[in-house]
Amino acid sequence: MAAETDRRGAAALIGAAHTVVVKVGSSLLIDRDRGRPRTAWLHALAEDLAKLREDGKRVVIVTSGAMAFGWPRLGMARSDIVTERQAAAAAGQTLLMGAWENALGPHDIVAAQLLLSIGDIEAERRGANAHGTLETLLARGAVPVINENDSVATEELRFGDNDRLSASVAQLAGADLLILLSDVEGLFSADPSADPDAEHLPFLAAITPEIEAMAGVSTSGMGTGGMATKIAAARFAAGHSCATIIASGQAAHPIERLRGGARATVVAAAKA
Repeated sequence: MAAETDRRGAAALIGAAHTVVVKVGSSLLIDRDRGRPRTAWLHALAEDLAKLREDGKRVVIVTSGAMAFGWPRLGMARSDIVTERQAAAAAGQTLLMGAWENALGPHDIVAAQLLLSIGDIEAERRGANAHGTLETLLARGAVPVINENDSVATEELRFGDNDRLSASVAQLAGADLLILLSDVEGLFSADPSADPDAEHLPFLAAITPEIEAMAGVSTSGMGTGGMATKIAAARFAAGHSCATIIASGQAAHPIERLRGGARATVVAAAKA
């Protein structure tokens, strides 16, 4: 269906999707004060993901959080020094995967870790290998849990945030739906925390320069992304026949909430 006529909302897109990539930001996963996973929230999300699989959908997770877990584990303050960031990611990755294992395990779901860098996707041979691994995991009924390989990536070779990574993973998996969960309900015409008259935009047929100009930046202090990276990710996904839902994941059962009509911004897939 052409983008100009495909104005389905989030619930309809979730219902119709075959392969769904769900990106989860650090601010949702982690209790910043304690440096620990938000266990109850994560288990509620796992129930949502299990329901998607029961409905016959393939599910891929793109997760942030390795560095956020790693800083307190190593007794370090957040830093911009590359080697310290890589060390934090290495220390936090096991905690991150453990949190996903604990959440998905009760649903008899195998969580399969996959660490990717730009080179793994953009280089032809390595991209083909990554695609083959992803497809094999999905065919065997596992849920790939993907993060950027921050423990070895250098600045010039990084995706920079997992919004962009999730869009590339959506392309790699042939996904028809990308769900970006963070601490915002989608795109507004202005910053809603500063402008009470800011208008929520529930549907975008295409990403225009005017839409890009509305994007803000992250204020959570946890992740590296913001609305600008979400809009860029949605634009990339749209160009590969994948719609995007930008939604808040702060409350429990965020995907079920979307199915029930929770507010979000839908970005349509581009016309084939």
